[in-house]
Amino acid sequence: MSVGIDIGTTTTSLVLSRLQIDNIAAGFVVPKIKIIGRKIIYRSPVYFTPLLDIDVIDFDKLVGIVRSEYEKALVKAEEVRTGAIIITGETAKKKNAEMVARALSSLAGTFVVAIAGPHLEAYLAGIGSGAAHFSRDRNKTICNIDIGGGTTNAAIFVNGKLKSTFCANIGSRVIKFKEYSQEVVSWTEIGWAVCEDLGISIKQGIYLSIFDIRRIAKRLASALLNIIVGESDPIAAKAAIGELPRDGVKADSFMFSGGVGRLFYDVNNSLDSELLKYGDLGPFLANELRLLLVNFPLDVIKPYETIYATVIGAGVHTTELSGSTIFYTSSDILPLVNVPVVTLDSLFDDIESIKKELVGKFFTFTTVEGHSILAIAIPKGVVRRFEDLNKIATAIALAYKSIGVRIPVVILCEDDIGKAMGVVLKDILGSGWNIVVVDEISLGEGDYVDIGKPLYGGAVIPVVMKTLVFQHK
Repeated sequence: MSVGIDIGTTTTSLVLSRLQIDNIAAGFVVPKIKIIGRKIIYRSPVYFTPLLDIDVIDFDKLVGIVRSEYEKALVKAEEVRTGAIIITGETAKKKNAEMVARALSSLAGTFVVAIAGPHLEAYLAGIGSGAAHFSRDRNKTICNIDIGGGTTNAAIFVNGKLKSTFCANIGSRVIKFKEYSQEVVSWTEIGWAVCEDLGISIKQGIYLSIFDIRRIAKRLASALLNIIVGESDPIAAKAAIGELPRDGVKADSFMFSGGVGRLFYDVNNSLDSELLKYGDLGPFLANELRLLLVNFPLDVIKPYETIYATVIGAGVHTTELSGSTIFYTSSDILPLVNVPVVTLDSLFDDIESIKKELVGKFFTFTTVEGHSILAIAIPKGVVRRFEDLNKIATAIALAYKSIGVRIPVVILCEDDIGKAMGVVLKDILGSGWNIVVVDEISLGEGDYVDIGKPLYGGAVIPVVMKTLVFQHK
């Protein structure tokens, strides 16, 4: 039994899955555990994320939601063996976000917990929506645009692999209203900028006309579409989180996910009675996007998931022992828990290309707390000679030095080269760096790994592999 919980800017939702696993290794060889079946058995209603005030998550209400949904699903907490809690969007910036994530994770099992920065959220939503799967299945370039309450997070996949992300502070709650009312409750910096751009006066308690609300939504929608086609837009520039694509987005097809994504594909949200239902711009923004897209030559398709895209139906835990040729500079930094795994497509290329791609991965996986510790997966057959190993180790060392933060260097080698890789890395990096290299471990990007304290006199290291399972059609 697995649970996925997504606590977003506007909404919170929960998904329960049943995973079937089996040892697929034949005979008496080392066990290889794999997921052979998965089934989502329960989806919660979508709740508004409970807040005590603008800066604090209401932890007690969140716990109440989770416990209530377990009861509705006829599932006991002790039955849930694994799962993921992801805090995203503006909610990730709340004062008690980390405490909430860790406290919720103690309800049952061992959870993958991430307070996701916008670029990591873009990646997760792109996998959860099915964009990565669709891209790989159809051999296409797919851009998934996840529009939530606080941010728009887009991920571009080429043949199933993440190529790039871009994010902007464009969302349904840049202006918040009283539920079923046009009375303004709050706004963000971008909400204010849009109103200023349109000459609309905004202050707390004021009632905006439906006409003006539509104008605001249209301006946000046009800013987003101008990002996609590469047109200059002052609102888009103000809303940008990091760098926006300079020449627009080149993709075969586009998908919309998130709360606004669901409304985009739901034509019934254009009814007047539905427009103010959520106390935000969501239905207006979805409608204006749909209307404006008539004039844009973009192929828009429906994803497998919209509002549940970032809910991860997570993980199977498998444990292996990596031994005999492992390398670590100090056992004091262990255990390492919930380390995201990344892969590098450029491993056969030159040193500069490998370094550049790895630095890009650091950028993608940055959380609100800063650079994450990453586990770099080196697949089987990449290192055939010492020259290959030295090139990869040099590129990795240069990438770590360039980011300016001495975080532990974690390498997962599928081949039996752990000790050699560690020795070369240590020699290039010099003193003061923590390095852990384990081998004969096969993991892919999007997986997470726990690396435990060394056992048997330091000869082996326990490794817990957490494969995140995303629901597809």
